[in-house]
Amino acid sequence: MRLICNWRRCYKLYSVQLGLLIAFFGLAQMELLPMWEAQLSPKAYAALNSGLALVLFIARLIKQVPDQEALK
Repeated sequence: MRLICNWRRCYKLYSVQLGLLIAFFGLAQMELLPMWEAQLSPKAYAALNSGLALVLFIARLIKQVPDQEALK
C-alpha cells in the first residue's frame, strides 16, 4: 500500500476532515445518546449514521482540496 503524496498534510483533505467529524460525533454519542434516547429512535440513529457515511463516500469522490498547491 502506497501513501498519497504529502500524506503529512492530509488534514487539509475534505474527506479526512469529514471522517474526523464523524468520529467525533460517534464519541459524543457515548455521552449524549442516553439523553436523546427518548427522542431518537434506533431507526433515526441508524439513518443518521448511514447518512454521515454516505456523505463521507461522496466527499471521497470530489476534488479534495481547493488546489493541489495547498498540500505543498
